[in-house]
Amino acid sequence: MAENENVPQEPTQEPQGTEQVDWEAKFKELQAQSRKWEERAKANKDKADKWDEYEQQGMSEVEKLTKRAESAESELAQLKAASQRNADAAEIAESTGVPASLLLHCADRADMEAFAKEYAGIQKVPAAPKAPASRVVRGETSKPSTADQFAEMAESFFRH
Repeated sequence: MAENENVPQEPTQEPQGTEQVDWEAKFKELQAQSRKWEERAKANKDKADKWDEYEQQGMSEVEKLTKRAESAESELAQLKAASQRNADAAEIAESTGVPASLLLHCADRADMEAFAKEYAGIQKVPAAPKAPASRVVRGETSKPSTADQFAEMAESFFRH
């Protein structure tokens, strides 16, 4: 038995693909890393806020007003573009009969017009043909129309 103690034993080999993974340990490790980065992000947020405050203090009054004016001009341009878009949609809707809400998904006025034309083509249902009306010429009645002749014939058929 003494000889068996010195001989290294070979570990039992598991078939490939059946490795045991300690998922709980991996999860805890990743969770710890996530919390570490979260704490760093919070610390950096405070520093970033302090930096922004410092920059604001360093700005002259003219720079502050310029920045504010640029922001207002940008917002005004966006509102004007939205207003023009709604006006274009309303105008095209009025002229084509296509609801304006369907036109607002289009990129620009040209797209709106193309969509309205296509939509109107899809929505048109051919009208039923109309029988020609009887012609009256200077008080004289001309030959009755085919529809009138048919109506007369049907009426006489049902009378007998």
